[in-house]
Amino acid sequence: MILAIDCGNTNTVFALYTTKKQIKQLTCWRINNDTKRTADLYYPWLLKMFEVSRLDIKSVTGISIASVVPETLLNIKSLIKKYLNVKTFIVNENVLDLGIKVNIDNPKEAGADRLVNSYAVEKLKISPAIIIDFGTATTFDIVGKDGSYNGGIIAPGVNLSLEALYLATANLPKVSLRPLVGNNSSIVGKNTISAMESGIFWGYVSMIEGLIEKIKSVNKYSDYKVVATGGLSNLFKKSLKSIDVIVDDLTLFGLVKLYLNNKN
Repeated sequence: MILAIDCGNTNTVFALYTTKKQIKQLTCWRINNDTKRTADLYYPWLLKMFEVSRLDIKSVTGISIASVVPETLLNIKSLIKKYLNVKTFIVNENVLDLGIKVNIDNPKEAGADRLVNSYAVEKLKISPAIIIDFGTATTFDIVGKDGSYNGGIIAPGVNLSLEALYLATANLPKVSLRPLVGNNSSIVGKNTISAMESGIFWGYVSMIEGLIEKIKSVNKYSDYKVVATGGLSNLFKKSLKSIDVIVDDLTLFGLVKLYLNNKN
């Protein structure tokens, strides 16, 4: 089985995949990204996750990693070396070439997760595409038919905006994001909390729809499919008409596919 690890700015996701007949996710675990969490702290947690899922950690035969946080990656590498000791691929480290073109000013600036997403949509045969990734940042990536990464847009993530609104104001409470669907009056809040919920939710819906429309106004992108991924993608799926398909585990699938295509 292959363990895919996606180290993001907020959380690190560990997902276990079987690859016998097809690539299939068995289970997935998420832990907050603490750069001070050492290998000796990761291992008991990971061991417990395998135990709870009734799986054997010794069944892991390979690991594939994408990380945008160098400190976390260092601790994960230490975890693997000390406790797992299996073949490991790390995007932008020992896997330098994904077999896709990176058409931006400085290819080294492209985040590992964004490159893996581009690779994944090509392997899933849904390119050319515009990928919306709902993470700490909300990113829009343009992927050519051949899987080439052609740049994109980076906007603040939904939860980041919620946190900023709470921290930067004296009298506004901390609220959680929830979908506002099936209620025509939900656009106008009748109290502070409902007004904040409306502003964040419909504000993001409008931003996403507006940016997709803007991207597609460029003729060569007009027929690109819109693919959504990331933890919050399903929260918006009923309100975003521009989304063609949601692939929850796009980055993780890409990591597993990358491992399989390069293991020899």
